[in-house]
Amino acid sequence: MMNHARVKALKGNGKTTSKKAIKSGRASGTITPRSSPLPSLLTSPTHSATHSRVTSDVSGSEDESDFEFDDTMSSVHSGGSGAATPDEGGTSTFDARALIEGLQDKKHNNYEVREQFLEAYLKTLRNRYSTDTHLWLDPAAPELVEIFLKDADRAPTARERLLNLQAFCLTVGTTDDLEIFEGAERALKQILVDDDDDQCKTYAIYALCMSVLYAGGLEESALEVMQYLLDIVRSDGESIESHDNAAVVSAAIVGWSFVAGHVSDFSDYADTAMDAFVDQLDSSDTEIQCNAGQAIALIFESSRHHEQETGEPFQLPYDPQRLIGRISELAKLSSKSVSRKARRDLREGLISVVTSLERGVGPYYSTALYLPEKDSHVPPSQRTEDGQAEYGYRCRLRLGNHSTRIDTWSLLSRVNMMKILFRGGLQHHVFANPVVMECLEDAHWGEEQAAAADYGGGGKPSKGRKR
Repeated sequence: MMNHARVKALKGNGKTTSKKAIKSGRASGTITPRSSPLPSLLTSPTHSATHSRVTSDVSGSEDESDFEFDDTMSSVHSGGSGAATPDEGGTSTFDARALIEGLQDKKHNNYEVREQFLEAYLKTLRNRYSTDTHLWLDPAAPELVEIFLKDADRAPTARERLLNLQAFCLTVGTTDDLEIFEGAERALKQILVDDDDDQCKTYAIYALCMSVLYAGGLEESALEVMQYLLDIVRSDGESIESHDNAAVVSAAIVGWSFVAGHVSDFSDYADTAMDAFVDQLDSSDTEIQCNAGQAIALIFESSRHHEQETGEPFQLPYDPQRLIGRISELAKLSSKSVSRKARRDLREGLISVVTSLERGVGPYYSTALYLPEKDSHVPPSQRTEDGQAEYGYRCRLRLGNHSTRIDTWSLLSRVNMMKILFRGGLQHHVFANPVVMECLEDAHWGEEQAAAADYGGGGKPSKGRKR
């Protein structure tokens, strides 16, 4: 499985400022001296009921968003790998007003100080979240997202811009009633054209997706965002001045799948989406190939669901059998230019797509046979025509002591995005954060056995915040 979290922390001194950055105002404020110590934004830690597992901050790590494979099961893990601070599992009151004033006071706080403010905010939202968080976050959220968007465009270093985009995404992903989509859309699309940093472009795509779904966009707007992302894919990034940029194209596919996992009906746009993703199967980048293959599987899954509800599948100008043959060939190919892990992930991902198209099942379904225990229940969909039992769905999201099976491509697309944004802190949000709960509303927690409800890979996708 591909690693979706491509964003790494950049060096504090940033990149050389481009002419576009100077034009947009990003070249100002880089030499302001630090004239005061960084104040503490976290105050009065309170030790409410702690989670079963605590995490350290992983804001600079990619590892927490990987799928991990073994012989029988793949899992999406969320949990810190380092030592936790004593109050990590508790909750803390955060001084949102100090954050706002600190970010706005560019005369006294240079980019290094502002980056520390943003890092503290990200760590708090990711790893110290509780229902009490809304007491300080919700009143400040409208002003915060405005500041984050402005600084995501004008901050002098790539790292500060990236942190602002991450902070924007987490704020939208934690605040239930923001209505900012129209202004955010304009700002983010401008950033996507103006910014010359790949990672900032990637997070601007994620921010656009979160905005349209959870910050006031309607379903019509979501469909328009999907078309905008398809333009990026079809043009190989040229539509946002990122020609042949694999990271940006890959992020656009991930974003498209995430939004598609929410909308109730994109049948009128499915054929053009198929064209774009089938073309990307020829990409030289393994992550793009895998993401494209999984987007294709999601389209066919949505078509099956559409047929169940309306009696009519999507009108797709592609023969599934020919696609199966083409993707099967891709899964067999290996390239010396990529790592062994990348080849393995590509093969696993594409084989999963092939199985999905052949059998009408969801992601990472194993057709390997086993002998079930006497009197154990095996769903009919996990038995062959002659009655033999198959292992079935191998992919699970594990958060602390809780686990859910991922049996639809729609759910997988939404889990992937939540993992990108919340990283190792997702377990603190999944049962309490109203946005995350709505996003993953069709996850059935505690399903440890394959005898759970059978969706046959065509389970109804979450409608998210469709209004």
